[in-house]
Amino acid sequence: MSCRAPTPPLDALIDLWPAGRVIHVIHDTAFAPESFNPGIDAAGVLRKPTRFAPIRDRDERVVPYLYGGSSLECAIFETVFHNVPMDAARKFVDLDDFADRGHGRLTPARDLRLVNLTTDGLHRLKVPKTELIASAPIDYPDTARWAQALHRQYPDIDGLFWMSRQRDPDQALVLFGDRVGAALSGQRVGGPLRLNDTLRQAVIALALRAGIEAA
Repeated sequence: MSCRAPTPPLDALIDLWPAGRVIHVIHDTAFAPESFNPGIDAAGVLRKPTRFAPIRDRDERVVPYLYGGSSLECAIFETVFHNVPMDAARKFVDLDDFADRGHGRLTPARDLRLVNLTTDGLHRLKVPKTELIASAPIDYPDTARWAQALHRQYPDIDGLFWMSRQRDPDQALVLFGDRVGAALSGQRVGGPLRLNDTLRQAVIALALRAGIEAA
């Protein structure tokens, strides 16, 4: 099922993510946890599409972005387990693929204004969850158009949040680098997965609960 196109003006529900409330990320440890993905490669080519990125602002500049979750468990599901089909006969994750990923905690210095894409907000936008939040990767170019339309219409929003598709009832979020800027401070929690037994055991414990093989 493809996602319908946004038709501005959009009636977005905007909520606050309060200053000091931690955002969890599983990030590439070659970069600081608060680093934003530039959305383009060294040649200026747009990177592989995700659900809500990359997008362009009103002046056609690519907007840097950062994905996170309301808990470590959410961040693990949204990254390490992201491509594990729920209905697969055998579910397996090779942790070597994430050897250089680590746990980061981000703390906003101010309240963040985020578009609410949970049930209340989706009703106001008149778009079903099945299309915008639960759709397949093939629809990412269409779902990203909603993020772009919201970014362009609301110059004071910092990003979007929604009920995690991978691990409800946690919240997943995407932040816009051109809006959040220096409002985030980051903290590394241990080292990369290959050297961080605490993180490794957390991943394995979650995998066991979900019936996923992880080694």
